[in-house]
Amino acid sequence: MRVIFTKLMSAIKIRLAKDSDDEKIRDLSRRCPQEGVITFFPDRTPRFNTLHRILDDGAWHYVACKDDAIIGLVGVIHFKARILDKICNIGFMLDLRVDAEYRNGLTAFRLVKTAVDHLQESDVDMVIVNFLKDNKRPLVFTTGRGGLPIAHSLGDNRVFNIIPIFSMRLDKRFEIDEATEEDIPEIIELYSKYESNFKIAPSITEDLLRHYLNSVDGISLNQLLLARKDGKIKAITGMWDEHTYKSYHALKLNFSIRAANSLLKFLSLFMKVPQPIRLNEPLKQLSLVLYAHDDCPEALETLFRHVNNIHLGSGYTLITLYAQDSDPVFNLLKKFKGVAVNTEMYIFAKDESFFDKLKDNPLPVLFDLTMIL
Repeated sequence: MRVIFTKLMSAIKIRLAKDSDDEKIRDLSRRCPQEGVITFFPDRTPRFNTLHRILDDGAWHYVACKDDAIIGLVGVIHFKARILDKICNIGFMLDLRVDAEYRNGLTAFRLVKTAVDHLQESDVDMVIVNFLKDNKRPLVFTTGRGGLPIAHSLGDNRVFNIIPIFSMRLDKRFEIDEATEEDIPEIIELYSKYESNFKIAPSITEDLLRHYLNSVDGISLNQLLLARKDGKIKAITGMWDEHTYKSYHALKLNFSIRAANSLLKFLSLFMKVPQPIRLNEPLKQLSLVLYAHDDCPEALETLFRHVNNIHLGSGYTLITLYAQDSDPVFNLLKKFKGVAVNTEMYIFAKDESFFDKLKDNPLPVLFDLTMIL
């Protein structure tokens, strides 16, 4: 039996993914849907790694191959973040998936181990990874077994999907408009102040912001909304339609989502409502990104309410915000209608002395654009 198992493992090869693997990797994604209140699979275009390479030209993926088939995948994208007042190189591990028939073997472990070995030889200081909440299978990778480093839990995350169904009152103290070129210095100053509220936060420099604005389709100055008070920027949020690069195809809905879907169809007879979720079709979704406020959460809440209002009856079913569960941003969303998906976040570090410092720090983690892919 051991000989047979060894032969099966040796028949599975781990290698760096190539652009020519695109169709097989996208087929793997369809075979490995993510289950939750909405069961779906992500479909990335025009290639599986187009957006990763735009955000980070050093992004990479490994694939697990058996004969000519790709049966597993894992990837890493890099960004800089301020961790406890130190700028660090961060690797974000994503896209871990393995065909169902190989999940009880060592394929997933070999993929992760190969990726970790690659990262340990690079200049990455830390690696962050997210797992779906209550999915116990991947947690074995966090315990230090099999030569993998021990991971530190950073807590739970929440993906909150706003359903824009009712108009919301805006705070008239704030004037809302689109960002302009002249606003960029003040925007960068705002991001710098906002970062100080988190123990881990992306470092949004002017160069990085301009890279997003000039290189990422769907992110531009007119997609950055500002809330001003007495002429000063008090809050900002970006609205990102990422369908150029990625769409989620819904395969199954739980009871509560099916009920909400039926309600939307009924209400559409009398009022403007979001498009219902259609199975086996791309989910129409808009993401709230690059948000911040200048010690003025009321201004940011007003922006979120404005985004809700301008998309009543639009082509979007959901307006999505990604944040750590302990992030005060969720205090601003209590009156919004929506559904949530929870994940767990872990961090691996070359210098494990960081773990105690992170553990003793009660502040949350601020998500970077690269962490919502």
